[in-house]
Amino acid sequence: MHSIVCEDVWMVYRSMFSEKVALSGVDLKIPKNKIFGLLGPNGAGKTTLISLMATLLRQTKGRIEVLGYDAIKDLKEIRKRINIASGNPNLIWSLTVYENLRYYSLLYGLNDRKVVEQLIKEFELEEFRNVEFNRLSTGNKQKLILARAFVNDPELVFLDEPTKGLDPPVAKRLREKIQSLQKDLGITVVLTTHYMSEAEMLCDRIAFINRGKIVAEGTKEELKRMLKMRDKITIEVDAKVPEMKLDGVFMVERDGNLLSFYVDSAESRLWDLAKEVAKFGRIKNISVKEVDLEDVFNELAK
Repeated sequence: MHSIVCEDVWMVYRSMFSEKVALSGVDLKIPKNKIFGLLGPNGAGKTTLISLMATLLRQTKGRIEVLGYDAIKDLKEIRKRINIASGNPNLIWSLTVYENLRYYSLLYGLNDRKVVEQLIKEFELEEFRNVEFNRLSTGNKQKLILARAFVNDPELVFLDEPTKGLDPPVAKRLREKIQSLQKDLGITVVLTTHYMSEAEMLCDRIAFINRGKIVAEGTKEELKRMLKMRDKITIEVDAKVPEMKLDGVFMVERDGNLLSFYVDSAESRLWDLAKEVAKFGRIKNISVKEVDLEDVFNELAK
């Protein structure tokens, strides 16, 4: 079962004199009860796609189904069952923590004050319940924005860069909170982020979008295998090394005297690589690490 299904989705922004294709032929299935990452460089189409799935925009062409409902015909039913939070402060600045949560719960037709109190406790905002939003720290503002995303007990939550601009300790706590809430409530979370460590920690599956198209989708390990990249061997040498073609090497990055080789197996390729590089100069340092999601991102963003 899937929480979201996109079939041949196009989004074209038109003006009097021009048009811009933001999404072209997007096919995507987001499984239920998982954290799904939507990653890509700036301008790739992430925000447009999330806005379509959250019924904030209407696609130019194609079909989107959310929680079994058509995103155009049944948007009222969908909006009862979803919520969204972004990394930009967007609550009512003059209302307190309690008043903001109470206000948004009433917008959903919910009049249970206990829900508001539970969210204040869940997100560790008891000390600030009577503090106006504009007087909160950045971290507490983001806690409140996340708390608001759960006022209607949603089945599906969109989190658009939820830890953007936060100090590392605060961001870590919020990631842990997102992870625990998703498991406890059994909901679907669609997450966008520019922090690859965040995606590594939270996401069960990931789709990469670039220039309006989905270029890859799968688990972290599936994406690495798809690019035939498993290990990264970095060699520092005191000379210029020409282009080389070696078995098992799928990509080479150069940064001055640093050469980074992406290989299928460091154990199998390290000795041969070192011998070849040593033909051109003295090796000063060698390091080996497993390929991570940032390496995959950099390759798919090209």
